[in-house]
Amino acid sequence: MSMAWMRALAMVMTLAVAACSMPSLSGDENRNQEAQALMAALAAGDDARIAESMAAGTDPEQVAAQLPFMKSMLPAGPVPEGKTGGWQSNAGTAGTTYTLVRSYDYPDRVIVQNVVFRKEGDAWKVQGFHVNANFKPGATPEGPAAEATGAAPDAGDEPVQLGNPDTEA
Repeated sequence: MSMAWMRALAMVMTLAVAACSMPSLSGDENRNQEAQALMAALAAGDDARIAESMAAGTDPEQVAAQLPFMKSMLPAGPVPEGKTGGWQSNAGTAGTTYTLVRSYDYPDRVIVQNVVFRKEGDAWKVQGFHVNANFKPGATPEGPAAEATGAAPDAGDEPVQLGNPDTEA
């Protein structure tokens, strides 16, 4: 075998090994399902489900105070299947976190969800849970979120967040 063939074979083998170790573009499927379940719990008004998923050190009263406004950003009806837009995993001296961004496409808006999970023992808990409503052109939003501000939230608005922003990664 010639040297050129050996180099080509070595390069192909290197690329094959690298492709096997690449992370999934859609992220961790278990975290995706947990994020979807959080949105379903929010839409259903299942505050207890959300509270039990929160990480240690999260103020339950602060979480409870934010849920009604967060829910008001969602239109009535079932939550569509979310799509993962990005994820990041970090391990450091403060522990392991996994940040996930998902979008939920409704007829008049796209809800963007950002969840920060923190590893606690063998379980992943929610350290922060953020939502933002991005209304589509021509949408005429209704409900408490639009009424509270006098207008629909805009894509440039700050997201409503749950959790402790001082400890989020």
